[in-house]
Amino acid sequence: MTTTDFLDRLVGIFQNAIASTQENTQLKSENALLLATKTDLQTKLDAATTASADLQTRLDATTASLNADEIEKADTATKLASLEQLASQLESISAPTTV
Repeated sequence: MTTTDFLDRLVGIFQNAIASTQENTQLKSENALLLATKTDLQTKLDAATTASADLQTRLDATTASLNADEIEKADTATKLASLEQLASQLESISAPTTV
């Protein structure tokens, strides 16, 4: 092997090493960016999950309240019907009877 061939091979080795180092640096930079993006997305996902749980809690409370209102409305309607029936009975009792 001649000195020129040796030097050419040595230059090639160094060029490959430099290219590999540059690529490695670029990949590390891209990896850091991806990790930052992942962290940001995880934070957003956590916030959305918390908001979703809060909305579900509110929905459950609203549903329970509406159910209670419906039960109360039905109970009131039943009582009103009973009162109307009693009023009708009272009217029939207190009405003068014709013979």
